[in-house]
Amino acid sequence: MNTTNSYSVPGILQPSFASQSPYTEMTTQTVHIHSPHTAITASAGGALTNDQLERVKKSQFILEKYPDRVPLIVQPSVSDRDAYPIDKSKYITPRELTLLQLQQIIRKRIHFPAEKALFMFINNRIYPITSMIGTIYDANKDADGFLYVSYCQESTFGV
Repeated sequence: MNTTNSYSVPGILQPSFASQSPYTEMTTQTVHIHSPHTAITASAGGALTNDQLERVKKSQFILEKYPDRVPLIVQPSVSDRDAYPIDKSKYITPRELTLLQLQQIIRKRIHFPAEKALFMFINNRIYPITSMIGTIYDANKDADGFLYVSYCQESTFGV
């Protein structure tokens, strides 16, 4: 398995699994995927596509290998017209990481100017900056096992 190491802050982020071998197992029967963290059921002609199944398998693999960590996908908000692109969108963070610490990591990754405010949304909600990622993950994880975080900017000095 190929892993790429990319750390913003030493000791906080784990390697991402950017290039893994594709899964070639295909069936025409009902697919049941169960783990302590996710439970998804879909018929072969129905709800889950190959990409979704691959993401479910990746999240299960990450949660089994790192039970004290959370898989995140960070992406710019679709409504932010001046979005700063992020060079790496998949992260594995400790459950004890706060949103403030995650925000600092994102600011460094996108080279965000200090005079602008950065807002992070999880399921279109803003959480307190002192909230733990693990608690937010348990309440808001997607069906594929990842927590999706979107960010956008707002100028605080009228610039």
